[in-house]
Amino acid sequence: MSLSIEQLVEQGAGLVSLPAVASRLNAMVDDDESTAADIGRVISQDPALTIRLLQLANSPFYGLSNRIDTITRAVQVIGTRQIRDLVLATTVTKVFDGIPNDLMSMEDFWRHSIYCGLVARLLSEDLKMRDGETMFIAGLLHDIGRLLIFNREPDAAHEAFLLGLQNAGHTPPQKAERDVLGYDHAQVGGELAALWHLPEKLLACIRYHHEPAAAQEHQAAVALVHIANTVAHMAEVDTRDPRDAPPIQAEAWERSGLDPSVLPSIIDRAQHQVVEVEALILDHG
Repeated sequence: MSLSIEQLVEQGAGLVSLPAVASRLNAMVDDDESTAADIGRVISQDPALTIRLLQLANSPFYGLSNRIDTITRAVQVIGTRQIRDLVLATTVTKVFDGIPNDLMSMEDFWRHSIYCGLVARLLSEDLKMRDGETMFIAGLLHDIGRLLIFNREPDAAHEAFLLGLQNAGHTPPQKAERDVLGYDHAQVGGELAALWHLPEKLLACIRYHHEPAAAQEHQAAVALVHIANTVAHMAEVDTRDPRDAPPIQAEAWERSGLDPSVLPSIIDRAQHQVVEVEALILDHG
């Protein structure tokens, strides 16, 4: 008997709680009284996190012309919400470090996730959207529900994987999960994001990345992550043919305003950035 989605997330809550610094920062960003110095002080209490954020701020990922040497300055230059997103990116990956999982390589999991984040960020920049970091973390975290399923329901996850393989082309992985478990990794990830009080945009992107047409809010952002998921698969296997990856739903193109012709150059740019960003995000010292 499989766990219900509520039981799964409840068990996961004790296993993968959001680090205190990320929780505090989440609340501070939504508090108009919090200053850049306040946020800088909270982050600076975690030396390893401080180093990673300064490395990110001074990396080509940002392309800033002047060197950033304090967290307070990083908050002032990059912005409070963007810093919050980067803290989430570097702490959430660490949360899952110690979670045993025999079904997939964590290296492969995070490589795909980072590709998805990079592509979502690049697409948002091409569209002149203002929240590139939010789109990066939306892509980075889109599959976190899979990790919880792999850990708490390994037998059912394996059964769903085999079902998807047997019916390749007819049964997408998320449908196979629903057939076996009664829910899929996107729903689990959405529940976990809600439990962590993540911003609504992130929650929507995680919850609906396989069903962009079902999103009632943040439709363009959800559509971007849906597209980015497929483009990430293309980047990983180094193809420019969308038929080699999960199909992109027509509604996603309409809601995002993107043209499919942009994909080859986006893949090239993501492939040039992935190794460096992987080192910055996953280096937990």
